[in-house]
Amino acid sequence: MRLKEIYPYLSDEKLKDITFRGVSCDSRYVQKGDIFFIIGKGKFDIFSVLGQIEPKINIFVGALKDREKITSAISKKPVIFVEDPQKDFLKAVDMIYGLGDKKIEFIGVTGTNGKTTTSSLIYHILKETGYETSLIGTVYSIVGRKRVNTGYTTPDFLLLRRLLSSLEAKKKSYAVLEVSSHGISQGRVRGIPFSCCIFTNLSRDHLDYHKTMDRYFKVKKNFFLDNRQALSIINIDDSYGRKIGRELKKKVFYGLDRKAHFCATEVEMSKKYLRFRVHGGSRTLKVESSLCGRHNVYNILAALSTVACLGVSLDVAVRGIRSFKGVEGRLEEAGDDIFIDYAHTPAALGESISALKDIGYKKVITVFGCGGDRDKGKRRTMGRVSSRQSYFTYVTSDNPRSEEPRVICRQIEQGFEGDNYALVLDREKAIKEAIRLLSREKKKKSSAGGVCVLIAGKGHEDYQLIEDKKIPFKDSAIVKNIVK
Repeated sequence: MRLKEIYPYLSDEKLKDITFRGVSCDSRYVQKGDIFFIIGKGKFDIFSVLGQIEPKINIFVGALKDREKITSAISKKPVIFVEDPQKDFLKAVDMIYGLGDKKIEFIGVTGTNGKTTTSSLIYHILKETGYETSLIGTVYSIVGRKRVNTGYTTPDFLLLRRLLSSLEAKKKSYAVLEVSSHGISQGRVRGIPFSCCIFTNLSRDHLDYHKTMDRYFKVKKNFFLDNRQALSIINIDDSYGRKIGRELKKKVFYGLDRKAHFCATEVEMSKKYLRFRVHGGSRTLKVESSLCGRHNVYNILAALSTVACLGVSLDVAVRGIRSFKGVEGRLEEAGDDIFIDYAHTPAALGESISALKDIGYKKVITVFGCGGDRDKGKRRTMGRVSSRQSYFTYVTSDNPRSEEPRVICRQIEQGFEGDNYALVLDREKAIKEAIRLLSREKKKKSSAGGVCVLIAGKGHEDYQLIEDKKIPFKDSAIVKNIVK
């Protein structure tokens, strides 16, 4: 592409004819031949790295107000100065990494809990049906036939566009995206022509970022209002979902409520299966899954509603649900009666404990902590949830970041209403203590077959964030070493 396609008003003919292969605004992801937009982000000093990346860049674009800093940092490559490089950057991305001509339907899944399982299940069913399908998500991303680790639920705007624009489809295909509230508010999914938008649920999370539930809800709602062209698929049993639904014309509801377009009845749960009947349109089918818990009834309904609206037959969808093996770190059984889950909000923790009780466990021994430098208001609440629903809880560390783990655990402790807990700051030691208690409880006749361990908070993660260090740590690996 030539510079004149972005800046047709330039008078300098040499500048107008400068070519570039790609767009960048982040020094970590620069590619040879890029046009680089100099946009300051947070505390990072972008001007300090311009000299390092200059050999790879064909031309820079910077703000008029930063002319002095930029000219002192760049020695050879040309620079254009404009009023708003951020605005021009978005325009350039749309031009180079546009999605309008793709034979791809984009599906966005948002909500506090259930995004990963729902999006993974949609991906699985569509793949089983024979469609070329990509997945952008928390645990991993599959773009075309490549598995990619993006580091975020919803990748950075530029990285996401690069990934999606790389997709080549000769026939109808799909891309399923987990859409986080950060991704929405920071414009990471801006310009993606979604054909389906799914709402799972909304409960307290990310209030360190959004500050209030009203603001958090508004961000989620705006995703649907900004994509009115799409079909919205909404959980009718969630009060926030009903509020969103009232403002939309193109919508389909799912849930346990009989008024839903896709409704579940006769729910049965055991350690081996989850069964229920789904009523959709004029048909009623029996659904069976290896997933467990009432929350997964909703995840399955969301996925089934979506693929049905895309034209997949209910029979094919039900077969896909039956063959789906779940997602790493989502109520994953890591050992006999030992489960690992990503639950890190009050609602998710309560749902995970309830799910284990629903399949027959009388006593749940829980291990969890709360992330540092994140929503402090949920800590006491999560303590209260575990106090009321768990047989015993080991309160421990979970990505303390710059905070002192003991302080975080003491704040969680404030939610406990009895003495059915212990503070064990070392997460590995806490897991060991929980498994020892499990072993002792199993020897009691009163607990035979009815006690388990839930290790919550990290799920698929393979690290602990302590101060400014990312230390290798994986709950499932710890369990494996202990029970070996």
